[in-house]
Amino acid sequence: ADCKRPIMASGEQGPSPGSITAIQVLASYAPAELVLRHAADRHPAPPSAPEREDFEGAVGFVDVSGFTALSERLQKDFGNKGSEKLNQYINSYLTRLIDGVSHHGGDVIKFAGDALQVVWRERGGRTGTRGVGESGGGSGGGSGG
Repeated sequence: ADCKRPIMASGEQGPSPGSITAIQVLASYAPAELVLRHAADRHPAPPSAPEREDFEGAVGFVDVSGFTALSERLQKDFGNKGSEKLNQYINSYLTRLIDGVSHHGGDVIKFAGDALQVVWRERGGRTGTRGVGESGGGSGGGSGG
């Protein structure tokens, strides 16, 4: 059977259903802000060169308290099934946490076991995006430009 390809906002045909695009691969490794900016292009593609973006924001480091103790307790109580239970618990917890972060405009930028690094960007006063090596013209020690 023929699979219909979606029509993009630009009027062009989108990717075939089930195909993985470069932007989808980028989305699994990069912060949502970067992915959304590149996905909004007329011809979406991952960045072709390093970029730097200056912005005002806040960063949060979140670590699950008691993770090791919970892991040991589940192993003791359930044996090998304890690791499956731990996986279910941590996935459920992190899903709720990530949903909350996203709901409040945050972006998870890094996972490390039972820990997350999150950034909330100031949406109104963005300083700007430029390629690495380009002058920002600010007081950040650039070469001017």
